[in-house]
Amino acid sequence: MFKTETLIAFVLVAKHRSFTLAAEEQCQTPMAISKQVSQLEQRLGAALFERTTRKVNLTEFGQSFLVKAKNILEQHDALQDWLETKKGEYTGSLKVLSQDIQTYEETVFPWLAEFSQLYPDIELSFDVQENAIDIEHNPNDIYWGVADYLGLKHPGLKRRSLWKTKLGIFASPDYLEKFGVPQTPDDLKHHQMISHTHSQPNNALAVNKTPNSDQIEMEFEILNAPIKTVACHSALAIDGLGLINALYDNNDIKQAVKNKRLVPVLTEYWYQNAEIYLYYHNVKIEQPKVRAFIDFFLSKRELW
Repeated sequence: MFKTETLIAFVLVAKHRSFTLAAEEQCQTPMAISKQVSQLEQRLGAALFERTTRKVNLTEFGQSFLVKAKNILEQHDALQDWLETKKGEYTGSLKVLSQDIQTYEETVFPWLAEFSQLYPDIELSFDVQENAIDIEHNPNDIYWGVADYLGLKHPGLKRRSLWKTKLGIFASPDYLEKFGVPQTPDDLKHHQMISHTHSQPNNALAVNKTPNSDQIEMEFEILNAPIKTVACHSALAIDGLGLINALYDNNDIKQAVKNKRLVPVLTEYWYQNAEIYLYYHNVKIEQPKVRAFIDFFLSKRELW
């Protein structure tokens, strides 16, 4: 039989086209990963990779074997999930990904000790990725506190609503003094914004065209966006570099508004139906650890 860890090493090298990156993901040394792949090639009697000083490419045989290896690993995971379900055990590692640390601080961490007492055999791993999430290259069990773009990109994912909010528009007093305070969306033509690099398009400011509208479809105004970044939007806006879209109930935003470092703009034209979700994989046999996490933290929602 093929060892699971050996197949995983091979699949990771194929995924990253790099022994070094595969080793980093497995917290091993490149030499250890290379040794596992070499042993696998010896057993198969064929080369899996073409190695050069710059690239690691799959051979034709390697491409065919990759399909088989992935199938074996998927079956192994499905068998493990089935066994856990049948035994009713809440065990194993659970990887959770969010797009900012504040979401964890407000919705997860205050009750984490209680969860760990209830489920001591679940090993939790929390990560933050501020740019657009790619579930293929960065797989996790749960994606927590993510906007609707992830569901649009991956319609096969399951999702649950975490909360609904407004998507506001903010700017610093210095910026508004320089560019003027817009009274309607038509006044935005000579304004600029700080945008997210993963937004499509990445120079579109979300703003309703009709005041006090409760419409579901989001509307946009295309602006000049000299700065595109995955982080620090509020700080850059405070420095007077442009308008930003931000959730009005974000703690950083609320504090900046309270301290008069940011000013709400065009409040009558804000998008009223922004929604934040949790996403998880649509599998035939749901893992108990995933269900335990979702049910527990959603039960705390009224305390957030």
